[in-house]
Amino acid sequence: MTRLYLRVFLTFWCITAVIIVTTNVIVHWRGDNPDNTLQQLRGGQEYEPAQRFLFQMAGSIVNRNSAQVLADMRAMPEWSRQYFYIVDSHNEDLLGRPLPEGVQYLIPKISPSHPFNKVVGDNHKTWGRHVTLNDGKSLKVFTISSGQGAKSSGDIVWQLFINNIWPLLLASILVSGTACFFLARHFAHGLSALQKATRSIAKGDLSVRISQRFNNRRDEIASLAHDFDHMTERLQRAMAEQKRLIKDVSHELRTPLARLQVALALAQQRSAGEVDRELARIKQAADYLNDVITDILALPVLDDGGWTLDDTTDVVALLRALDENLQPEAARSHIALLLQLPVEEALLATHGNMLYGVFDNVTRNALRYTPAGGSITTELTLTDAEYQIQIKDTGPGVPADQLSDIFQPFYRTDQARDRESGGYGLGLAIAQRTTALHGGHIVAENRPEGGLCVTICLPYEANGNTREA
Repeated sequence: MTRLYLRVFLTFWCITAVIIVTTNVIVHWRGDNPDNTLQQLRGGQEYEPAQRFLFQMAGSIVNRNSAQVLADMRAMPEWSRQYFYIVDSHNEDLLGRPLPEGVQYLIPKISPSHPFNKVVGDNHKTWGRHVTLNDGKSLKVFTISSGQGAKSSGDIVWQLFINNIWPLLLASILVSGTACFFLARHFAHGLSALQKATRSIAKGDLSVRISQRFNNRRDEIASLAHDFDHMTERLQRAMAEQKRLIKDVSHELRTPLARLQVALALAQQRSAGEVDRELARIKQAADYLNDVITDILALPVLDDGGWTLDDTTDVVALLRALDENLQPEAARSHIALLLQLPVEEALLATHGNMLYGVFDNVTRNALRYTPAGGSITTELTLTDAEYQIQIKDTGPGVPADQLSDIFQPFYRTDQARDRESGGYGLGLAIAQRTTALHGGHIVAENRPEGGLCVTICLPYEANGNTREA
């Protein structure tokens, strides 16, 4: 459940609940009922609370018989009975209560010919009305503007309203909440699918398509999904064409470059030392171009691309072989290479010798930036689901805002713009893509004590793939 889903749901529900409650309160407060409307059309004033309470009671009992009226009176809350009296033809209250002075005064003044009257006394009013029940019996209904221990008749009107309306309000709010729940889910479902697809594209998966999920919808979100698929399809095609172009151009450059190197070697043999300096610069540029083309052709593509993990390699053996090969170079730079391998063997599915290039590129990058007297530590850690290979150096590290960018092809940090010291920005990109093809990931972070730590995570099936050292 997303935050947008909750926000849409709660917003719709709160608005609906406020509308329901406010409408009922306003209707009650203003007394918007047919009797009051007719009274206003006749030019009358708005009803006072006790008068409105009288009309409500009269309208309620007019279609009942004597037994039903008595049962209704007994069913009303105890606190509300002090505000009304219903008197029979013997001028006695149906509940046998003593009658207040105002009620006693109005009893003889109310008759079928004078069905409505009131009296004012002691700063409150008593209202009375004659009612004929459906069984033919006549009753007199009285309401009092204030009761013993109460402030005004407005209290009882309001409290009876709340007492009667809250079940309806609760049911209305629950129904509206259910409707808002499904409406919010309907909206948020489409946006959630778009969000997941966008994240997949951000990770490099351009094969994501979502329009088929909205085949039953004809709204703007469905149109957005179709436009999204159209965009990703064109982007995937453009990326494929770009990769193919780079590969094709690199292949085409290798042949003339090889001829150039052969011609350069012949020129060096025949120069008799006259232009050796110029030829050496040409050779340096040609070697640099050859290295760039070689790494471009070695750069894996993040799709199927024929990279089937059909071989098995020993990660421990790869790290030891790499350490042995790089020891002479590290010794010339006065850098210590350290290995921390807790197991004797760690098997992993791979394709050919791809993983060797991952560790080689990361370690050589560390060698390039580690100063003399520093060290590079390669540590293998086993978890329940993956191998973690950490390559930690004591160099200057990388600016925090560039830690993720160093795995992009041809990207070099500001301190590595010189080709002589910074290379050409393909080694870590090759390591990142090769790791991804193994279902893993690679991250870089600065060490608190200084230097860079590159962590390569490679998943495996933990069933006999390791052997303790």
